[in-house]
Amino acid sequence: MELTESDAGAERSVDVGQELVVRLPENRTTGYRWQLSVPPALTVDDDSYEAAEPGRPGSGGTRVVRLRPTEPGTHRLGAALRRPWETGEGGPPGLEFSVTAR
Repeated sequence: MELTESDAGAERSVDVGQELVVRLPENRTTGYRWQLSVPPALTVDDDSYEAAEPGRPGSGGTRVVRLRPTEPGTHRLGAALRRPWETGEGGPPGLEFSVTAR
């Protein structure tokens, strides 16, 4: 199953052990990166960045995080677009994804 920004706020169902892919637009040259809040019942298998146009400086891309639920229940995954050196609130509002593993 794949989740994007348009899935924020909605609840999705998956099987325990099924791969869940979160794809979020990100432009690393701006300094803003998606910071994820992953509950213990979701295991991160991979966290990578795919450039939209490789070799073209300044172009955006997609943050791709591959997760797997390890136990049944409803789990909330948070994502906030922030610069790593900033702390506290501020910046664009965060996203929340609700995943029910069965």
